[in-house]
Amino acid sequence: MAPRWLDASLELEERVGALVADLSGQDKVAIALGEFDALTTRGLPAPDYVDAGTGLRDVPGATAFPAGIALASTFDPDLAREYGAAVGREARAAGFTVLLGPTVDLARDPRAGRVPEAFGEDPYLSGLIGAAHVRGAQSNHLICQVKHYVAYNGEDRRTGYGFGQLRGDAMDVQVSTAVLQDAYLRPFRAVVEAGAWSMMGSYNRINGQYACESPEVLAIPRREWGWQGFYCPDFLFAVRDDARALAAGLDLGALGGSGGRTREMVEAAPSGVVDALVTNLTRALIGSGLVDHPPAGHSSASGVSTPAHRDLAERTAIASTVLLRNQNAALPLGPDVASVAVIGPSGADALYVVGGSAAVDLDPNRLLTPAAGIRAAAGERTVVLAQGSLGDVPLPTVPATAFTLPDGSGPGVEVEFSDGSGRRWTEVLADIDHAVAAGDVASRWPGRWRTRLTSAASGPHRLSLNVGGRARLRINGTTVLCGSREADQFIHGPHYPLQTVVDLIAGDPVELEVDYEEGPAIAIPPMGIGPVLRLGWQPPDALIGQAAAAAGACDAAVVLVNQACGEGMDRDDLALPGDQDELVRRVAAANPRTIVVLNTPGAVRMPWLDEVAAVLQVWYPGERFGAALAAVLFTRLDYDADGGIGYRSPGIGEHGAAFSFGHGLGYAATSCAVTGHTVVDGRLRIEFSVANNGTRDTVQVTQAYARISGSAAELVGIVRVPVAPGASAVAELEVTSAAIARWSAQAARRVPVEGRHRILLGDSSAVTWAEVAVVIADGVLTEATLVHPPE
Repeated sequence: MAPRWLDASLELEERVGALVADLSGQDKVAIALGEFDALTTRGLPAPDYVDAGTGLRDVPGATAFPAGIALASTFDPDLAREYGAAVGREARAAGFTVLLGPTVDLARDPRAGRVPEAFGEDPYLSGLIGAAHVRGAQSNHLICQVKHYVAYNGEDRRTGYGFGQLRGDAMDVQVSTAVLQDAYLRPFRAVVEAGAWSMMGSYNRINGQYACESPEVLAIPRREWGWQGFYCPDFLFAVRDDARALAAGLDLGALGGSGGRTREMVEAAPSGVVDALVTNLTRALIGSGLVDHPPAGHSSASGVSTPAHRDLAERTAIASTVLLRNQNAALPLGPDVASVAVIGPSGADALYVVGGSAAVDLDPNRLLTPAAGIRAAAGERTVVLAQGSLGDVPLPTVPATAFTLPDGSGPGVEVEFSDGSGRRWTEVLADIDHAVAAGDVASRWPGRWRTRLTSAASGPHRLSLNVGGRARLRINGTTVLCGSREADQFIHGPHYPLQTVVDLIAGDPVELEVDYEEGPAIAIPPMGIGPVLRLGWQPPDALIGQAAAAAGACDAAVVLVNQACGEGMDRDDLALPGDQDELVRRVAAANPRTIVVLNTPGAVRMPWLDEVAAVLQVWYPGERFGAALAAVLFTRLDYDADGGIGYRSPGIGEHGAAFSFGHGLGYAATSCAVTGHTVVDGRLRIEFSVANNGTRDTVQVTQAYARISGSAAELVGIVRVPVAPGASAVAELEVTSAAIARWSAQAARRVPVEGRHRILLGDSSAVTWAEVAVVIADGVLTEATLVHPPE
């Protein structure tokens, strides 16, 4: 007879209890140390992790889906569930049991490096999309480890500064209980209520205490939401005191292995701690269906992707594209456009994925570039390619012939080295292209670099500085570059160069200095990560002039601009790197029908906005970039999606935004009107009609915002309404008092706010077409009145 824990007819807790009772004390200690033989010999699979933020990292042939921020911008939970299910199927086909994802961190700062990995700034939307993703992924009988719990919103100092054992404390997020509950925790609660079996503890501290070592923080999901899954810390640095983390309720000590735990530490843990962690882990393994539907084991085949998954990646990329501007119906490109200039990084040099653990290796045999996609869809139209700009990439290394010692005595770069004892000495190197070996960090660190830089050409020169660590570059005493990166390239995905443009005169040397320090640099030799410093340049050339000439000779110009982003770095500002703003301006001056494609992680400055006809935000669209972009340009499908960053912040409230949260134009105009509303059992149901006044299919994304006691409006509901050309449709949106809630210290939970509030229906946070006044009494929505006209 099979053991009771393998009997699928029994209740979950009965199975878990039977297994835990069968384990010896030493079995449980071994599990706490990341040794799972006691489970695998009893028919349970071990946790086997795969990074899965936007597809599977380091899995040959995995589908490269659009980034998380792109998925969120669809405002489509059904699509998010389909996306999650596809990622889960690929993980299962590859033999993994635990997906490290999705990421539901809030985008509190648009410069944060991992903004494109997650689902944006809004707690409701992040939770809605994250929950749908989890439901889809876990429908494949595996575990989602949602990350990063909690209040993790930036890369700078996420793990501290300093190398190895000398690394200092991570960032400390100061946050009140009310803000934690009303913002940061809400997406995690949504994914827990969707059934997520695991959460990854974040690197940061919260009010002085590491998240992975805080009994208060780790207890919230269990105490308040009834969560029964298991915690695991992020990779390296998330735990500084392993005994404290174990006692606080961190179930496993590392993503594989024991971390810093020892057998003596586990045996000395407070009573019940080890039993609890074993119970939490085994409950997830059984409850997820992994025991009843065991995976086949790791596959070396490269066939985890399928045509259906690639079609889904393309549909998601199309649905996620946001039309920010469309003057004079510049888009779509119709039969009046006989020639198109495609300018900028439009081949393999476009950006398809986010950097870091959420990156997916691109299969060059499947990759459809923007240039190829546009050519394929253009039909008989003439397509002209022009590079224009290299985009956000490391530039060619400055040759040694351009460097002269500071005193002019000969070629080279003077470098001041130091060791851990404080001893300093100077060496002469040929150029600024240096990798610091892990063993040399404490014995031979290159600090200050001094040289004279001379160019053979006059005019604007692009400079790039690839850095793992922190660096400041000065020319003639003026700082022109300053920034930090944990690595020049973090595991996979794009490189993260610092970029600037400086004017140089041919034959006229400038004094160049670089101050270089360890900063946030890390070394993981098996992953090819370590401290580097490399100076690249692009002397003046004809690329922009050639692009402008190509644009002027065509009926329309499509300009792709990009910015790299990902784990281990934050953007230094929101400006497009290098010469890309100049490229846009020159092309727009040559062709009034210029369409700019923002291949960026999110918001960027657009000083040329009023000079161009149209702007598309495409994020990091994955491997079907080219097909999706062509579909949008030539109107194979229509779309409507989210823009905006930080729409509830005081700064946006005071100064506004170029494009409001939820903004997205379409190719067909719609009109909406409320046709009725009722309040039944505390639920407000608003019925509304949508008319398609255009000649193309469209989807009206109606958004509901609550203005609670006069505060800034916040998203509380979404309804997607497909409408055929010339037709009308009726839809319904529901709001309950739970959506009009705030944290109450007295009740120790979020509670409905008593009094009068407003529900706004609209196309974005700034464009509303209906308003309903509601009353909350004794925690229940009791009254609703349509306001004419909306205030």
